[in-house]
Amino acid sequence: MNYLHLILRSLLRSKRRTVLTVLSLAVSVALVAVLQSVLFTLDSFTKNPNASNRIAVRHKVSITNLLPIRHADWIRRQPGVEAVMGLQWFQGVYIDRSNFFPNFATEAEYLTTVFREEIVDYSESQFRDFMRDRNGCIAGQALADKYGWKVGDVITLKSDIFPITVRLTLRGTFRSRKPSDEQALHFHYKLLEEGVSYMKGHIGNIWVRARHPEDVPGLIERIDRHFADAVDPTTSETENAFQLTFLKMMGNYSAMIQSITAAVLVAILVVTANTMAMAIRERTTEIAVFRAMGFTGLQVLGLLMAEGVLLSVLGGGLGLGIAWLMAGGVRQTAGTFLPYLQDFTVPGEVLMFCLHATMGVGLLSTFIPAYRATRRPIIEGLRAL
Repeated sequence: MNYLHLILRSLLRSKRRTVLTVLSLAVSVALVAVLQSVLFTLDSFTKNPNASNRIAVRHKVSITNLLPIRHADWIRRQPGVEAVMGLQWFQGVYIDRSNFFPNFATEAEYLTTVFREEIVDYSESQFRDFMRDRNGCIAGQALADKYGWKVGDVITLKSDIFPITVRLTLRGTFRSRKPSDEQALHFHYKLLEEGVSYMKGHIGNIWVRARHPEDVPGLIERIDRHFADAVDPTTSETENAFQLTFLKMMGNYSAMIQSITAAVLVAILVVTANTMAMAIRERTTEIAVFRAMGFTGLQVLGLLMAEGVLLSVLGGGLGLGIAWLMAGGVRQTAGTFLPYLQDFTVPGEVLMFCLHATMGVGLLSTFIPAYRATRRPIIEGLRAL
């Protein structure tokens, strides 16, 4: 308890400097926590355990090239296949471009089977109404709540890709385990096929649900081998690999985030080292008195190191609190144009990383000035008395 009292008294010797240092550390740690949480959230889409038995089949030349829908008919006949569904990204604009959300032209009869883990709760009667209505659509509950849609409402989407505007009637909503999965809207592929001449018999990609995860590698090899010499060859990959392809369109986001994180940690180290060096220089005489009273160099070093670590932990804890409060804002802002971030949170792994990093910064920034202070001869420190 006496040691703790000494540490706190030393830390509060210059309250203004301590408060400013803690605040600068807090802002830096909050930035690191948010950046690392963004990276964690994006990476989680490429490591989704629920996608272990799903395969995405696309054109080998480019993700924008179309595949013949007859490819899906052949795939359905293969052993180990539970369901196959054609899916086309529509990129429809609702009212204005700021209202971005994923919307797809879908072979709707297979939707709840292929994406069973994502569409976990829906009304059977609503889904039957959706299937009967050629102009019907189904949307995630979170998306419907965001725009105030009710079953029976008309939703108009003007595509940025296709020369068509569709007027859809909301026939049902569904619930998912993750908020990001409730941001999608699906309507009937036939509506797009009939409205755009070059889409007749074509689809953007084909989603395959294998009966068992162990069937996936064999199906991928069999599908690509069968269509290797076709006019429209395929590239088949797991859903996680397919999601990674989309994320890579943003560039090497991982290296960018890690570079910013490293720069911020270096800045934290410099700020803390400067603060502790100033504090220790001001107490040269005090340290000499402690040693003259019988404190060993190791005890004094421990007190100074504890002070630096405590300063860093206070700033780090406050920063993590700020990051936690910012999580909702990130979901509301960044999640609007990047639906992946609807699942944004500050996970435990990031919390532990930031705490360990701040403790490490406290140790590194304090050790050199503290060690020098304890190695200085006692007589030199007492000359100022």
